[in-house]
Amino acid sequence: SGKGCCQTSIPKGINYYDVGFDDEFNNSWVWEFNPCSYAVLADADWFKFSTAYITTRELNETNGGRAPMVLDWAIGNQTCEVAQRNTTSYACFSKHSDCFNSTNGPGYLCSCSSGYQGNPYLPNGCEDINECDLKEEYPCNGICTNTDGGYNCTCPTGTKGDPKNGTCNSDHSNLSTSVKLVIGIVTTTSFALLLLLCIVVYMVHERRKLTRIKEEYFRRHGGRLLLEEIKSKQGLAFKVFTKEELKQATNNFDKSRILGGGGHGTVYKGICCLEVEVPMLVYEFVSNGTLFELIHDRNRTSHISLDTRLEIALHSAEALAYLHSSASPPILHGDVKSSNILLDDNYNVKVSDFGASMFVPKDETQFATLVQGTCGYLDPEYLQTCQLTDKSDVYSFGVVLLELLTGKKAIYFEGFDEERSLSSYFLSAMKENRLLQLLDNQIINEEDIELIQDVAELVRRCLNVRGEDRPAMKEVADELDRLRKCKQHPFLQHNPEEIESSLGKSSSYNEK
Repeated sequence: SGKGCCQTSIPKGINYYDVGFDDEFNNSWVWEFNPCSYAVLADADWFKFSTAYITTRELNETNGGRAPMVLDWAIGNQTCEVAQRNTTSYACFSKHSDCFNSTNGPGYLCSCSSGYQGNPYLPNGCEDINECDLKEEYPCNGICTNTDGGYNCTCPTGTKGDPKNGTCNSDHSNLSTSVKLVIGIVTTTSFALLLLLCIVVYMVHERRKLTRIKEEYFRRHGGRLLLEEIKSKQGLAFKVFTKEELKQATNNFDKSRILGGGGHGTVYKGICCLEVEVPMLVYEFVSNGTLFELIHDRNRTSHISLDTRLEIALHSAEALAYLHSSASPPILHGDVKSSNILLDDNYNVKVSDFGASMFVPKDETQFATLVQGTCGYLDPEYLQTCQLTDKSDVYSFGVVLLELLTGKKAIYFEGFDEERSLSSYFLSAMKENRLLQLLDNQIINEEDIELIQDVAELVRRCLNVRGEDRPAMKEVADELDRLRKCKQHPFLQHNPEEIESSLGKSSSYNEK
């Protein structure tokens, strides 16, 4: 600032230095206690500020007005790499010298190599250091031997260790060969036994750990509940398979055994179990494929009667009603769709793929945090709240019923590129009294129109936007059973009391 006292460093590479005071500088008002101004070029480590430097002439009188300086120099303006190419002008003459580039501007400097001392700028100017004579700088608590550019330090005979750190200890390597042999055999045998013991303990521990993990997975995936169910329903075909049995049945999950894949895993021709991290389900092989394939396969030539469609719908509804009402604890499927309904040769139904299923939540902590399911079948209320309920399965089943009535997919294309939602299109058609335009041509029959309209009305109830306005799965199964019996016995269609007495109970899903 020019006032008081300031200090700055000399920048690297500077080759000129000059200090001057402003001609207009006026210090008359401080002249009585600060009569002089000073500028000093000096070694920074030497200068120690004192307030007396401001009020007296002490700084000027120190060392006779002189200050120590550091001479920083270098040879030429070339780097080591360039200078070494010209052997006549290269300044590092000594044989045992090294070159390094200047850190303050151009040029280079020379120094003696490690283990040597002297003048690197003279021929043979760098001489070997006798480290053995300089024990304070080069410690050796053993036998010291000087070498060119270094030294060796070894432990005395009969000892071994690190003599530079003073750790030479007695050496037992002079023992007789027989004693060494015995010690080696005992040491090796002991180590082998200890290793074998560790392996045995580890294997036992891992086996017990695996058993505990299997038991935990078995419990978590409802295995104990399944065993209780098996005990309570003796005579029914229940079996729990182990993972080893599965490997054997599927040839270690051979790719040639793969039948297909779903949204939650690969389907093998074989058997599966509960004692794994992700539980696997076992079904008997069904030869007629899925309901989706039956309805939408373009190569299919066989006619699917209304009776068959009602039978498939009823059995599917009964299976879902059993999960909702009779299973303990109740189960929500979570991904009801036509491709998850399997059919055997006689069109008997098997509901499959429980990858998105869950027990009925007991409180808010058990609600789903990630919506799962299939587009076209998803409950709109579930999409908004992430709360999967039994009415979510009812909505999805309503879409399956629509597929059976219309022969159309849940999401289909109208014309070349217009994508439509089957459920939305159906609800619009019902409002505008255009149901017949949507029906599958195979089931349009004047005798069955009233029955089809009853099924369509049931579908409309299942597709209510509000879950609480939808029927329970049990009600859906009962209504389908009633309609199926009306189809089989049309003379009783308008006499509900006679239907009740003649045909008995409506459905038997709660006994399965």
